Order: sequence, then structure tokens, then C-alpha cells
Amino acid sequence: MSRGPATLSGPERPATALSGATAIVTALAAAGTRVMFGVPGGGPNLDVVGAAAAAGLNFVLTHTETAAAIMAATSADLTGAPGAVLVTRGPGLASAVNGIAHAALDRLPLVVISDTVRAAEAGRVSHQRLDQGALGRSVAKAAVAVGGDRAAQMAERVVSQALAVPPGPVIALMDDGTPADLAGSAGDMAHDGHRPGDPHADGLGWPADDLAPLAAALRQARRPVLLLGAHARTHTAAIRAAVVGRGIPALHTYRARGIVPDSAGEAGGLVTGGTMEWPLLAQADLIIGLGVDEAEMIPAAWDYAAPTVLVGGWPAEHTGATGYFTGATTLTAPFPAAIDLLARWTPRAGSGWAPAAGRAARADAARRLAQAATATATATVAWWWPASQTPAGRATIAGTPETMPSRPRPSPRRSGGSSSAVSAPAATPQRPKPRPRTKLTATMTASGSRGSSASVGAPSSSAPAASATR
Repeated sequence: MSRGPATLSGPERPATALSGATAIVTALAAAGTRVMFGVPGGGPNLDVVGAAAAAGLNFVLTHTETAAAIMAATSADLTGAPGAVLVTRGPGLASAVNGIAHAALDRLPLVVISDTVRAAEAGRVSHQRLDQGALGRSVAKAAVAVGGDRAAQMAERVVSQALAVPPGPVIALMDDGTPADLAGSAGDMAHDGHRPGDPHADGLGWPADDLAPLAAALRQARRPVLLLGAHARTHTAAIRAAVVGRGIPALHTYRARGIVPDSAGEAGGLVTGGTMEWPLLAQADLIIGLGVDEAEMIPAAWDYAAPTVLVGGWPAEHTGATGYFTGATTLTAPFPAAIDLLARWTPRAGSGWAPAAGRAARADAARRLAQAATATATATVAWWWPASQTPAGRATIAGTPETMPSRPRPSPRRSGGSSSAVSAPAATPQRPKPRPRTKLTATMTASGSRGSSASVGAPSSSAPAASATR
């Protein structure tokens, strides 16, 4: 067999075999990746940059590896194609860990291409050497050695596994000197999902649950509320057709916002697991989730009286946590079938939501948040500057006058004479000594506050709610 030339990353290889750099770039390009971010170093890094240029991928040089990983993950979030980040070995990969963790927590497909100490030199090289497989697996789905005669096969596996549901980061450790029997052995994990777009995606690859529980719940529902998560974004058009103008209020997670446009009367704002969505969910008699991932929710109790039915494209246990939505029924089923059930729902006569209930809930949440912010600011000012200890001077916070110190005016310089001295400055008001901190509970008294309170430093624990009065 003829031999190809040596590359920057290692010795010559069979002419019929792709280099690891060409293999990983080819796999990324086939998956739709069009841009790569990174901070290149030694080894095969420059080979990867060259292969990317040859394949039409733009390379963006960043200031840090973490920035490169976050930018690549954001690209994946916006395009649906796997993000690509290039780093050098050892400190380079370690510096990218924060960005890799971001991709893991947000379920974003990311391919991390890293130099590594070649297997053939592992016994003698210690420069920038870390256990990159162990480091990577702490935040990534897998760390896979790519190179040797199986470079193309392992590169395709890296990209496929990054896209496999739930999506996440996979680290490719580039080593063209890797023997065929060691390729992929750097801690790779079993393939644990399916790629979006293949026959197994969107719930079709798993034993589909019967949607009868959702259909039965909808038949009894008078006031359902829809929760929309990031994994439902690919069905935006169908969801809008089923919801807009139908009167079912919809709450979005941060990344899903916009599935139902804010201009629609059904758009009820955000669902975070906090208090701002509580009034709407407390009035609901059925809560339906489409593509909602508990990773987007803050850690709080899910204690609503209405039954919760969650529809996802893959089994809940694949997200790593199944107990957030206490008492919920989880169904693995294709989203189009669940959306069709929503489109056919009609409220019973004399029941249902008031017109534009979602818009009204969003406005109420904004008002309650503003009230809480005003109460916090007012109480803080009153605590720092009690009226009996401050000089004259007034300031206004949210329309409420509060006593604050005046800024001292400088004295004018003396004129004439040989002396350049200036008059002694006026006495500067002394900041009062802080009193022992006590707690003021600014209880949100708007309707449906869920009994939550915002605690801030205040002069007296006996002060009335949402007041800075001593």
C-alpha cells in the first residue's frame, strides 16, 4: 500500500485513509456545520484549520477557549447543526471546560476538537499532558480518540453522538498515530440516542406511549395551560396554528420564547419554576408541557393542584432527572400527534379562559415584579439613611421621597495675597454608622403571589410589609 506524506500531527499514513483532521471536518460539514471557533495550538490543530478552510468552514479565532466553546454552542442553538470548537491539549482543553459544561446543561450539540498526547508517545511525553478522557467525561457525553485507519468512522460517531437525543458535547481527541484497535477507546460511551431527522427522532425511535391520557385530560379540561420548552421549537408553525386564536394561554421557557408570539393574546410570558407564573397556573385545571426540559427550570417545588401531562420526544430518564415535575404524567410520543390533540380541543359551554388571558397574566406578572423591586429599593434606602441621622436633602425612588445626604459644596479659593492656601472645607456630613441588620419582608400582595416574599435589609422586623417606615 502506498504511503501518504507526514502531517503536522504525526507520521505518514496509508494514502487511502483520511487524516483525523479531514475526517472530523468532513463529518461536521455533512451535518451542516459552517463555522468553527477556537484557539489553536500544536499537534493537529493547524491541520484541522486547513481542512476546515478546504471544506468551506469559516474559522473564528477567539480570545479564550471558554469563549470559543460558548460561541460554538450558541451557533448550534441558532442553527440546529453541531457547534465546533478547536483547542490545544492540556491547559487548552481545561480552559474550555466551562463552555463545554454550558453546552451540556443547555442540551446543545457541540464537537470539541482537541490535540492530545499521541498513544505511541504516552510513555515518554509529559508536556501539557492531562488525563483528557477523565477531564472531558466530567462535563461531556463522551471523549473519543479519532485517528488511524478508523478516523472516518470515529469522526462520524463523534458528530452523531453529539446530536443524539438529548444533544450535548462530545470531545474528539485527535491522534493520527492511534492503532486501529485503540481508535475510539479514550473513554467513549455507548451511543445513547438517535440523531434528529433520522427515522428514530422525535419520539419515533422509542416505544411510543399512547396519548390517551392526554386526550382524556383534555376532554375534562376547562382551563388548560400550555408550557412550551426548547425542544418544541422545531414545531413552531404547527403550535402557532393550534394555539393562536384558540384561547389556551401559553407559557415559555427562556429558550422557547417566541413560539407563540408576544403579540398573541395567548402569550402568557415565561415559566421558570418561580412565582411570576403562579397566578395563571393556580387557576388552570390542566397543565400540558411540550418539549419542556427540567434543566431550564429553577430548583423549586412543583406544587400545583392541576394535573400535569408532559410530552417529550424521548424518555424522561434520558435527561438525567425525572422528579422535578411532582406527580406529572410523562409521555414519549411524536409532537405532531400531541399538537393535533390541542388543535381539536374546544372548551365546554360556559367555561374556559377570559379573552386574551395570557396577555393579562403577562401584564400582571410585570406589575407584581415592579412592585417587588420598588419595595426592595425603598426599604434599602431607608435602612442606609434613616431620617433622623441624615442632613437635609431629598431624593425620590419610584415616586416616594426618601431622605438622603446632600453633596457638600467645595469652598471657593482665596484671592489676593501671597498665600495660596484655601479655606477649610465645610464639614462633610458623616455617614451614619450602620445599625444591626434586621429583616424586612416585602410581601407581594398582588393577587396570586404564591405567598412568596422578597427579604431585604431593613431597620425593623416589625415594619409593615413592602414599607421602609421605621
